[in-house]
Amino acid sequence: MAQTRKLPVAVLCLMLAACQTRMPYGDDVAPVRNYIAIATPEAGQRQFIVHDPVEGFNKQVYKFNARLDDYVLIPIVNGYKYIVPEVIRGGVSNFFLNVGEVTNFTNAALQASPKKASKTLGRFVVNTTAGLLGTVDVATKIGLARQPEDFGQTLGKWGYGPGPYLVLPLVGPSNVRDAAGRIVDLVALSALIPNNIEGETGYKVVTYGVLPVDARYRNNFRYFNSGSPFEYELVRFINTQARKAEIEK
Repeated sequence: MAQTRKLPVAVLCLMLAACQTRMPYGDDVAPVRNYIAIATPEAGQRQFIVHDPVEGFNKQVYKFNARLDDYVLIPIVNGYKYIVPEVIRGGVSNFFLNVGEVTNFTNAALQASPKKASKTLGRFVVNTTAGLLGTVDVATKIGLARQPEDFGQTLGKWGYGPGPYLVLPLVGPSNVRDAAGRIVDLVALSALIPNNIEGETGYKVVTYGVLPVDARYRNNFRYFNSGSPFEYELVRFINTQARKAEIEK
């Protein structure tokens, strides 16, 4: 029962934090602008074909995410940027990314990648101690680059294909394999949350308030601002290729 109570909290953590830090059209890869404007619609769509058997449903979820972004998340993020100094915002982001090293380490180990696992463990130790509980990213400055890993990547490393493309509420672009992997990461995260802090006000504020705001703050992507008349297809293609590259690295 204790673990069941923790699942909604972990869902929020993984859906918002993982999504906003890993989506390939955020800080890592900028949307391609006007790439297919010179092509015919038919040629452009053929070029970006991805297995998407529930495209109608996915497009509706994409529109829902866009509206939620425009009317709720982005206005809150803009207020956050206006009120909170940049140095504090950076510390908050570093803290949550440091907590995420637990998942990164676990999946690196499951992928039988001692190099990634050792770097991730080193990052966590350095940033948790010298980095003041992760609020300062000391590890990157000394050459220990972040090694983002999740269970979807782990499944991919061991030969599991992505399956059909999916757009998930709040999370955004995904696929069947990565969605299943997200559930596994969720269960693992929920097991790490102490029962005695769930009812604490500070914990609720951080989990339901600060975390989702910071997660969206760290992602530069804005819906329907790519410069392409085929943004859905473009995002689908970029996300699929980025995930493939992450698995093959």
